Amino acid sequence: MPDLQEDLQALADRRAAESAGDFDSVLTTAKTRKRRRTAGLTVIGAAAVVGAVAIVPTLRPASNAPVADSPVPTNKVVPPSVESVPSAPPVQKAGPLGLKSATTLTKTAGGQFVASFPDKQLRAVTFSLSSASKPEVALYTLVAKVPGDATTPYAIRMTGEMGMSIPSYTGAGPYTLAMPKGLPSGSYRVCTLSGSLLCGLVTVS
Repeated sequence: MPDLQEDLQALADRRAAESAGDFDSVLTTAKTRKRRRTAGLTVIGAAAVVGAVAIVPTLRPASNAPVADSPVPTNKVVPPSVESVPSAPPVQKAGPLGLKSATTLTKTAGGQFVASFPDKQLRAVTFSLSSASKPEVALYTLVAKVPGDATTPYAIRMTGEMGMSIPSYTGAGPYTLAMPKGLPSGSYRVCTLSGSLLCGLVTVS
C-alpha cells in the first residue's frame, strides 16, 4: 500500500509538472522516491537476517542436556549404597536346672543322673548335651526314662542317628538321664529342649 501511494503521488506530481512545463523537476522527484523505497527494503532485509541469526543459537540443544542413548554424565552424583547387616539373634537366658545323682556312678561316662525343674512346668523327656566350652554346639540329645519303656533312658548322637524315634511324653519331672558311654572326661552342659530354658553342668571323670 505505501508503494502504491508513492506511485500515485509521483504520477500526480509528474502530471502537475508537465502541465507547468517543469519536466526535469518531476524526474528528479521520481528518482528520489525510488531511492528511498529501495533503501527501506534494504534495511528491512538486513533486520530479517539479523533476527534469523539471533534465533539460530536458541534452537541448539543445551550442552548439559541428556541425549537419548548417551552415557550417563561423569559428573552425576551417585547416591551411596546402604547394606543392611542382619542383627544377631538374642541370646536366650537359661534358668537353673536341678541335677543330682541317681547312683554312686553319676557324672561318670555311662552313669545316670536326675534332672529336676524348679518351676515345676511340664516338659518333654528330651534334653541337649553340649561341651561347657562350646555350649552352642549340641553333641547329643538325651532321652529321659519314660515309665513303662524299658529302652529309656538313652542318648542320640547329633550325627548319624537322626532317624531314631523319640517318645512323646511330658511331665513335671524329675527325669532320670543317662550320659553317653565312652564320653571323654570334662564338663558338659545339659539343657531342656521344651518350655523355659533350664541348664546345668555335669562333670564326667
